[in-house]
Amino acid sequence: MFNERFDKYLDHLSELVYARLIERYGDVYPLSFVTDKEEILVGELARLNTQLNMLESREEYEKCALIEIRIKKIEDKLKNL
Repeated sequence: MFNERFDKYLDHLSELVYARLIERYGDVYPLSFVTDKEEILVGELARLNTQLNMLESREEYEKCALIEIRIKKIEDKLKNL
């Protein structure tokens, strides 16, 4: 009996917390932050650098060359912002 009441209490509390989060911060899932072009480019740059490191460790140098070209293009775009 106690477990059922406790579970109902937790469910109610969870709903209240979720409602408060939505009220304060907007939709939480999926996370939807306002991003500008610079943030998108920096995120892509970070992803590509991580991928480049992985490819280098596996000695996949042809793929590395392609990634480096993309990195250079993004860096040029960031300089022009």
